[in-house]
Amino acid sequence: MTTARTGAPADASTGPEAPRTPPRRRKTNWYGALWRWHFYGSVLVIPVLFVLAVTGMTYMFRAEVDAFTYPGVLTVNVPEGGERQALSAQEGAVKEAFPDRPILSVVDQRGDRATVFVTALEDGSSVNVYVDPYTSTVTGELRPDQLISDWAERIHGDLLLGEEGVGDRIVELGASWAIVLTITGLIIFFLGRRPRRTARAKGIRGARLRGWHAIAGLPVGLGILLLVVSGLPWTGVWGSVAQQLATGNGASLWADDPGGKSTIGELIERTNGSSAEAGWAIGGGPLGSSEAGGASRISIDDAVAVARAQGAPEPYSVIYPDGETGVFSVMSSQWNDNGNPAESEVSLERTVHVDQYSGKVVGEYGYDDYSVAAQVVSQGIAVHEGRRLGTINTVLSTLFCLAVIFMCVSAPIMWWTRRGTASGMAAPRAKLPVWGSRLLLVALVALGIFLPLFGLSLLVILALDQFLIRRIPRMRKFFGSA
Repeated sequence: MTTARTGAPADASTGPEAPRTPPRRRKTNWYGALWRWHFYGSVLVIPVLFVLAVTGMTYMFRAEVDAFTYPGVLTVNVPEGGERQALSAQEGAVKEAFPDRPILSVVDQRGDRATVFVTALEDGSSVNVYVDPYTSTVTGELRPDQLISDWAERIHGDLLLGEEGVGDRIVELGASWAIVLTITGLIIFFLGRRPRRTARAKGIRGARLRGWHAIAGLPVGLGILLLVVSGLPWTGVWGSVAQQLATGNGASLWADDPGGKSTIGELIERTNGSSAEAGWAIGGGPLGSSEAGGASRISIDDAVAVARAQGAPEPYSVIYPDGETGVFSVMSSQWNDNGNPAESEVSLERTVHVDQYSGKVVGEYGYDDYSVAAQVVSQGIAVHEGRRLGTINTVLSTLFCLAVIFMCVSAPIMWWTRRGTASGMAAPRAKLPVWGSRLLLVALVALGIFLPLFGLSLLVILALDQFLIRRIPRMRKFFGSA
């Protein structure tokens, strides 16, 4: 029996191998990683959110803002005990003042607000003619682009870069990344409680502003999620895909309208005297038609009386007949801002199509006819525009816009304070384990599918980071890549 010698070193070439200690897996710094994504996401989001907050608040108060800039034109003096005259009398004043202009539509209103008649010019453009409803006298005329609210709406929708949808895509991209910014911000709020307390205790410069930013960001983040999601149906990519999926194989998203044969959206946008798009649901509804060959056209008063008899709440927005088979489309809608109850109670939204010769109802549809999807979107848009809950909604939306502006201003101030004398972007140095976490990867893929522009931009960013930034030392240092 051979006894092995103890204490002798094993032969490296023939003896058994010593067990190897597996390398310790580096623990992910989730706080730093999410902060880094929050930081770079803000570079994309802050300019867009700031513009949306300012223009959105301006558009929400469009009646007050426009009236302030054009006193005596958009608003009138209400005589004691005075009643608004019939639309036909006001229409007569417009025809007398501008006999060569066809009238496209009229928006009746309440109180001291002038009635708006949209008239057509020879070049295809339109001009709004304002009429004192108590005296049937013209108070003035304005092109849509002379109204501050029109500029606010256009900037809010496409940043005045509407050509080929570039501006709309930028807004949609910023809104998509705002969701990412909100999610990372909410997580950072809880993960960063200790660092924020430590910074305040040490009296670090900018610590107090950082705390205010975090506290304001909690409710603002929830509001951003609500408003961004409710605003997505208006976007070019997400909105169009959603409508296609909702309608499915060419079938209408809304209930069939007796006598309906086409959509009304383009007609509304061509005749409403502003740059605003037609309502998401009402703009996709069908349009009735008149039987050609009638003796003479009924009056605007007759058309309004028919809608009133059908129970549609007023004041109305009315589109005049377009051609021999066109109809009077009398609308109680949520998007005209004319004092109609449907502005705050969306379920009252209703459109009545009236034959221009016989005065018969040839089409009618409203909120109850919409699909569940259209009803949800309509309710969401009303909240988005600060109308759904009346004054409460307006106040909360105003506070939200102001808070968003504070977040957009405080963020770069915090960065500049923290940056100090550092070079480059001075971004948080941590790496998000996109490929190392299955849950994170699944979440990003799902979010990329739900938000196509976010998904596409994420692929571009990851490709640039992997194949360009990390391979060039100067760029790696500038962006602070871990």
